[in-house]
Amino acid sequence: GGDAFRSAFFNALSMSFPVGEQYFMDSVRNGLKTLPTAEQKKYDAEVRAFVGQEATHRRVHLLFNNHLHALGYKNEIERRTLRRLKSNAHRDVRMHVAATAATEHFTAIFANWVLRHPEALEGAEPCGCGPALKSQNIAVWRLTFTKQLVVT
Repeated sequence: GGDAFRSAFFNALSMSFPVGEQYFMDSVRNGLKTLPTAEQKKYDAEVRAFVGQEATHRRVHLLFNNHLHALGYKNEIERRTLRRLKSNAHRDVRMHVAATAATEHFTAIFANWVLRHPEALEGAEPCGCGPALKSQNIAVWRLTFTKQLVVT
């Protein structure tokens, strides 16, 4: 839309998402495995839906990021994130689920702001806001799921 800052900002966000989405999927799946069987059954369908949604987000951002790569952009964010994830892989699964819930909550807040301030995307090509709306709506169950992991 003719605004270099906004383009760079949203490109950088997109570049950070595929690794993050995979981390979220892995964290929540691993967290589910630590719950008692009855609790696993309680959250299984929601976790599967969450993983499906995150996989879709990951794929869409990978496609866009491939376009950015073809334009000559280098994804340094991804490399730094992978190093950080590797250095924290040994931590308790609850920390990973909590980090996922916190990041998703922040994403929901940001998505809500963007949806209330359409001028932030003024001049941008249509991209669909379904994922942003979904992120906002499912943040509550993630916090509930995280609380269950921390208490267990």
